[in-house]
Amino acid sequence: MKVGNLAARPGEHVFGYLKMAASRSGLSPDIPVHLFAGAEPGPTLLVQGAIHGGEIIGSIAILNFIQKLNPQTFKGQVIAVPVVNRAGFELGERGSRIDGKDISRLFPGKKNGSVSDQVAYTYFEEVVRQAHVMVDFHAGARTAYERYVLFSAEGDPNHPTDLELMRRKLVVAFGLDQAAFFPPGTFGNNSAKEAIEAAGVAQITLEFGGGTGWFHNGADNVRDAERGIWNIMKAMRMIDGPFETDGDTCTVYNAGVVIWKPDVDGLFVRLKGFKDELKAGEVYAHLVDPYTGDLLAEMKTPRDGIVIPSGQEWPTIGATSVGILGTIDRVEDRRSADLYLTIEPFSAR
Repeated sequence: MKVGNLAARPGEHVFGYLKMAASRSGLSPDIPVHLFAGAEPGPTLLVQGAIHGGEIIGSIAILNFIQKLNPQTFKGQVIAVPVVNRAGFELGERGSRIDGKDISRLFPGKKNGSVSDQVAYTYFEEVVRQAHVMVDFHAGARTAYERYVLFSAEGDPNHPTDLELMRRKLVVAFGLDQAAFFPPGTFGNNSAKEAIEAAGVAQITLEFGGGTGWFHNGADNVRDAERGIWNIMKAMRMIDGPFETDGDTCTVYNAGVVIWKPDVDGLFVRLKGFKDELKAGEVYAHLVDPYTGDLLAEMKTPRDGIVIPSGQEWPTIGATSVGILGTIDRVEDRRSADLYLTIEPFSAR
């Protein structure tokens, strides 16, 4: 198994840094990569954290996972990347201060672009393309508390593609009791995820913890994030064993209700929280003057919905979403669902 300048033989665990582009001053945000080549042939799983540098729940879960993963005991390959965006991670920032870009939005990248464009290009070509399944960990960072599986909306839910059917299974197999998708256009185009799926990779994104939830639920979130990685390996038939989950069902939301901050800046005071149900026109949050306490604006939900991410930093400035609500699309029952994937070899892609 080869990833860039790294190579692992069957039964080996190899660690190193995938070489990246350098800035004009010589700064090079090389990416730390763990390769686990299983003792027997099988599919390839990619697990990655901190592509947004301030979102670290997944990074900790991945570090715990690799301490326990023995390449002699599973089929296939695992590529584990605890921190994709080193420049952002070391500053606790979402993007990269080198060029002000968000790597997660740049795939498939540009070979001759800026540093982040080149990082996205190399990572996509050397790492992403090798995976059958990609588990991408995110979190609410400082702004929100989140706990759900996020996945791309299907082109035609009545006639899903083979890749979309695989993704449906991954969403439920991961083990959380909530999942969500954004209708097309909710937050602009989705070209990066489209590029990943065009490469034949089934991707799910985990939104785990953040905000004050980190202090109260941090250990539980790290535990369940790691639990989910093992569940995905079971779904891919890389290891055997029962699925460990939040419960028998997974509620899937159509997360198409976005509450936007108005054109006034101030102190954000959230009135509704995670899993609360709101009716159209109900007030989700206030913006107040942080020095006088005067009410500057009420932020109301445009439609009925259930709060999924919850929160925002208190000195809320600039154009941003401050809440996302969803309506129940379906409820998946793990007791009757087939959670196992049939994965074709790369030659069949």
